[in-house]
Amino acid sequence: MIIARLVFLALLCVIGVLWRIIGYWRRKAGDAAFEAARNTNSDEKRDRYCRLAVLAGHRDACRMFCFAHPDLFEDHPPPKPFKSRGIRMAFYGHYYPSRYSALLNDEQQAFCRSIYQFKEGEIHGIEFFKACMAALETEDRPYHVMFMPCSNGAKYVRRFKRLHGYIGKHRPELTSGLHDVDVFKPRESLHAVKGGEKRVLERNYRITGDIEGKEIVIVDDVITTGQSLTDYRKEIERCGGKVVAAIFYGKTVTMPPLLLIKAAVWGKHLIS
Repeated sequence: MIIARLVFLALLCVIGVLWRIIGYWRRKAGDAAFEAARNTNSDEKRDRYCRLAVLAGHRDACRMFCFAHPDLFEDHPPPKPFKSRGIRMAFYGHYYPSRYSALLNDEQQAFCRSIYQFKEGEIHGIEFFKACMAALETEDRPYHVMFMPCSNGAKYVRRFKRLHGYIGKHRPELTSGLHDVDVFKPRESLHAVKGGEKRVLERNYRITGDIEGKEIVIVDDVITTGQSLTDYRKEIERCGGKVVAAIFYGKTVTMPPLLLIKAAVWGKHLIS
C-alpha cells in the first residue's frame, strides 16, 4: 500500500515537472512566433506567425490577431452604416488606442496618426466626411451639420473649421453649425483620462444657435462608448433639433475576451 502511494506521488511529480517543461517551451515558442510576426514585412507571414503565437497562448499575439481581423469580432465594418441609440451612424475606420501601437501594421498606425492629426486640426478630414455622408446616403437632404464640442473652444474651432469651410463652399444642400455652439470653458479630455470611457464629464458648452426644427448630423472624431454623443444629442433635442445621424472619423476597436480569439484561431487550425 505504501509502495503504491509512493509510486503515485512519483508519477504526480513527474507529470508536474513535464507540465512545467512543456509550459516553458510553449511560452518560448509563443514569444518567438510573436517577435517574428512583429518583425516581418510580409502580411502573409505576419498573419501566419501571429496565429502560431496565439496557438501557443501568447496574449499580445491574441490582440494582434484581433486587430488584424476586425471582421471576425466587430459587428459593423467601416463605412457601412448601422443604427445605434436610435440614430444612424457611420465611421471611417477603426481606431486603436496608443497602448496597442506596437501590435499594429503600418496601415493601421498611419490611420491612427491621421486621427490624431485631425483632432489637432492638422488635416481637414474632408475625405472621411464625404465617405461617411455618402454611406448614409445624405445627398440632396438639407441636413444641418453640428460638430461635437471638445475640451476647449480653441481646439473645437481648429478641429472643425476646415470641414465648416468645405460645407459652406461645396455642399449647398447642407448647413454648418460650427458657430451654433459656445465652448465656454476648458475641461479634461475624455480620451486622455484613465478609465475615461466610464466617466461622465462636466458639460462645458452651450448651444447658442437657432436649431429649432432642423435635422441634425453630428460629426465627431472618435466614438468609444457613445457617452458624449448621448449627452450632446440630449442637449440638441432640448434646443429643438432632431438628431438623425452621426459620423465619426474612427471607432475604438472592440477587444473581445482572449478566449474567444483563441477559439477562432484554434477552430481555423483544426479544420484546415
